[in-house]
Amino acid sequence: MLKMTPQEMSKKIKQLAKDVGYVDCGITSAKPFAEFAEAIDRRKQEFPEAAALYDDLHPRAFPAEQKFPAKSIVVCVHWYGKYKIPDGISQGIGRHYLFDRRNPECPDNDIPKRMKAGLRELGLRVKKGGVPERWAAVRAGVARFGRNNFVYTEKYGSWIVIETFRIDKELPIDEPTYDTPCPDSCRKCIASCPTGAITSPFCMRADHCIAYLTYSAPEPIDENLWSLMGPWIYGCDKCQLVCPLNEGKWSEDVRADWLEKIAPYLTDEALANMDEETYRTVINPAFWYIPPDNVMRWRKNAARAQKNAAAENK
Repeated sequence: MLKMTPQEMSKKIKQLAKDVGYVDCGITSAKPFAEFAEAIDRRKQEFPEAAALYDDLHPRAFPAEQKFPAKSIVVCVHWYGKYKIPDGISQGIGRHYLFDRRNPECPDNDIPKRMKAGLRELGLRVKKGGVPERWAAVRAGVARFGRNNFVYTEKYGSWIVIETFRIDKELPIDEPTYDTPCPDSCRKCIASCPTGAITSPFCMRADHCIAYLTYSAPEPIDENLWSLMGPWIYGCDKCQLVCPLNEGKWSEDVRADWLEKIAPYLTDEALANMDEETYRTVINPAFWYIPPDNVMRWRKNAARAQKNAAAENK
């Protein structure tokens, strides 16, 4: 490990994060996320039908107890609201999924890889993820919780992804930001949630979230929920689009060339009628939550979106 004080190391790490492409970086300890564990337990009690969705999250609350000997957590903010949404693409695809950094063709794809390499060059052992990212962001002072359960930054709104790196050195921690940026009287996200998944401020029922219903929920989808899913084909941005904190936070300064290439395949009509070869070679590589052998899920989601759009236009 390079010889430097903890303060110097912290400064080096934050500069590294900026250099590789993150817009912000904070550091917090590896102590338990007790509030997260308690929240998981409450959700399981309130929504026992969705308990299985929360079980896998519980170990994330205790990063120091996992196999990797974490002593601090580096929390980085990736902003995807810089990209221009290509013309013609279905508005029923969530923006996070359109600009998912994990797509090999996205120019931001290797940011975490370069971050890990840089941390190792500083002499640190490092493991990516394994913690409740949004809670870590709040505790590291780089974001604050909104009532829709997303985390927000003042400059970028909620059009961000939190990426974390556990390291084996204790470093000075940043001040947390536990207060919410939401206006006191605002409940727009709760009122706008089509399926009522946001049941109350800071509380979401995971098995009713449209994002989950579009790509992960066991089929067939409950008819009552299916009828409420509106135009959403893959993911859902409704609570973020109505949020006052997101006004003016999407810049569209950078052209998304890798999406421009496949834009003709990403209309409601094209998705509702695509053949299996197109799905396997064009759609699934970019949007992989739905398995490569389940083209029918895309078709059904897109057909529903078309039907709902036609009904709204009558």
